[in-house]
Amino acid sequence: MGRLITYCAVVVLVLVLLIHQSGAVQWPKPTTSSSSTKAIADLISRVLDGAPIARRFDLSINADLAVDGKDVFELSNSPDSGSITISASSGVAAAWGFNYYLKYVADSSFYWSGKNIRLSGSTLIPVPSPIRIVANDFYRWYGNPCTFSYSSVFWNFSRWEKEIDWMAMNGINLVYATTGMEYIFSQVFLRMGFTQLELDEYFTGPAFLAWLRMGNLQKHGGPLSQSWHQSQFQLAKQIIQRMTDIGIIPVLPAFTGFMPRTAPKRFPTAKFYYSSDWNGFGCNDSCLPYLDPTDPFFQQVGVALLNETVTSLNIVSHFYACDLFNEMTPPISDLNYLADVNAGIIQTMQTVDPYAIWVMQAWLFLSDFWTPDRVKSYLSKVPEGHLILLDLFSEARPQYSRFQSFYGHYYIWNMLHDFGGNNGLFGSLVNVTDGPQAARTFSGEHMIGVGITMEGINQNEIMYEFALEQSWRSPLNETELNDWLVGFVMRRYASNQTIPSSALYAWQELGNSVYHINPFRVYSLILHRPALDREQGISFDLKALLSAWELLVDASTQLNADLFRYDLVDITKEVLQYKFACDFVQLIAAFNRSDLYGVETQAAILIDILDDMEMVLASDRRFLLGNWIADALQFAQNEEDIHFYNLNAKLQVSIWGTNYTLGLFDYANKFWSGMIQDYYAPRWRVFFDVLLKSLIEGIPVDTNVLHKRLFFEAELPFFMLDTKSYPTSPKGDSISIVHDLFNKYRPSFNDVCLPLNSVKQQQYFFNRYDN
Repeated sequence: MGRLITYCAVVVLVLVLLIHQSGAVQWPKPTTSSSSTKAIADLISRVLDGAPIARRFDLSINADLAVDGKDVFELSNSPDSGSITISASSGVAAAWGFNYYLKYVADSSFYWSGKNIRLSGSTLIPVPSPIRIVANDFYRWYGNPCTFSYSSVFWNFSRWEKEIDWMAMNGINLVYATTGMEYIFSQVFLRMGFTQLELDEYFTGPAFLAWLRMGNLQKHGGPLSQSWHQSQFQLAKQIIQRMTDIGIIPVLPAFTGFMPRTAPKRFPTAKFYYSSDWNGFGCNDSCLPYLDPTDPFFQQVGVALLNETVTSLNIVSHFYACDLFNEMTPPISDLNYLADVNAGIIQTMQTVDPYAIWVMQAWLFLSDFWTPDRVKSYLSKVPEGHLILLDLFSEARPQYSRFQSFYGHYYIWNMLHDFGGNNGLFGSLVNVTDGPQAARTFSGEHMIGVGITMEGINQNEIMYEFALEQSWRSPLNETELNDWLVGFVMRRYASNQTIPSSALYAWQELGNSVYHINPFRVYSLILHRPALDREQGISFDLKALLSAWELLVDASTQLNADLFRYDLVDITKEVLQYKFACDFVQLIAAFNRSDLYGVETQAAILIDILDDMEMVLASDRRFLLGNWIADALQFAQNEEDIHFYNLNAKLQVSIWGTNYTLGLFDYANKFWSGMIQDYYAPRWRVFFDVLLKSLIEGIPVDTNVLHKRLFFEAELPFFMLDTKSYPTSPKGDSISIVHDLFNKYRPSFNDVCLPLNSVKQQQYFFNRYDN
């Protein structure tokens, strides 16, 4: 039996035995102590920028306040006039209560894009009467394995600190802790006899680590440097320390079985299989060997890796993540084999930690392979109370109802919403308000949490705020939802100026169209590789978006708040992308009738829209490619590193893979200044040139020639050959620019040319999951 790691000074969790009392599992909880109180006081001070008023919050953290194990916070006026007492069952609940006060008492807000804090002077706004909020469930979850590649891969601790504050303030208490795991795994693999060269051929580059961890990729964008390993390991310790100080439970990585490509030769008596050729990468970058969990050697390696993890990070959290068959099909469909696979995985966890709880994505079950009998067998040998499934895409494709609430196991309802870190606007407030309660009704005690599992952040903030409020709210009807939208605008834009009614009406338009029942992202023509048969997806009434834009432009004569400016740019770029799509229809019509002048005219119009898109995005700091590149380059120590981190950062947001993996091109597309100018616009210029030459020479467009020209003239120069320095500060005044664009494009508002698209068009991205 492997070493059992005992509690340590760095992190202490209350050990609540997994027993059944009156049919309910008692889940492990973090401790509450004086250090928790200080951590929340520090959080409040950071959010309020160190203002003296931060000391006016009196904190009392007492685990006994919990109701049946569920978090509680209470807000009341302190005996000391001008102060507020926050009483809470945990550190996270206290931060949650602080955020509730900001939002619903002080009309303030704290987002990824910034904050709008309406506290000033020396005293706090009193609460009209005591407020008590009880969580609906045990857990609030954050993250998807991909989030840590599409968003946080290049963060330093300062940026992580802000995100952890945001998590706690939104009630998050359960989060993946995967940063630095490659350093830990490399230590074990080196002791097993693998060489550094073998590891260099295994680890991907930083921007692609999520898919290494899930067994889809090896070496793509790599290798990792020793300085990267060391920096990430130190960062991991800081992240975990801060999480646990606040009361967030980190979910540590467990062994999935994936190993360097030479593992089968090094250990010829062990049973290995190979993952699939993922998305056409071929077996140079994909087809990873993985150790069969039913093989005894799996136990040896798995226990060694998990022991190294808990020892190196100095923590036993009792929660461990493992996803073996992510976007791949098991090698054997026999029901007994599927059951034995998971028996082997949970055994490694429980050897190291007898109270281990396995956190598993239910994403794999979207594949047609996973029939009810196979899912039931797959889950059957994990003891009840030792497995939590993340129903990853619950707002659109919930799996709990397909598989009888996962046959006696426990799960968390999640809103996935975003793919690839794309920042186009969409969402379904209706699905999100109704979904969690429907799951509780269907599954009873087996639904134990609400979470967000976006692949990337920094987009559609309204959806994430609303989703996490479902952890304490009851479902809202249409009238209540409209009232909530009014409050959202007030919190976001409130200042010394009166918020104009046009801003409120704009968001009600958006809430009843773009964000009403619109759970699937749609294809963005302007950000995808040009082709003759491209179409723009749209799943709401475009007139509502145009109306909302007009209303926000009107409001901009009275509003100047930072978050308002962000939203104004965000909505403007949506209008421009649909304007581009309408004019693209005219371009193709002109080409099909061999109208050379018409193609030249429409191409010029489209290039002009691209220039306008670049200009408006460049006016706001939150839409700059330069931020992404600068974050990556902070890890560079020499000229070679500069090229390496540039390549990783740019490759992910452009073609993603290689010139052969066409299905992944633009998967992580972004409306970013710099991307428009140096990646998307050059491709469209190549495309227009190909169309014009086709008409002049009287020959059909050769698709192969088009692809080669796009790759060598636009795509390759962007991610491989160019190390251009991109700005990290905005250029121009957003409001003035938007006013000019509104006056320019307003006359064409009546030319709405895009019909609502089909479900098939909306769900194009599911194709890859049945590989």
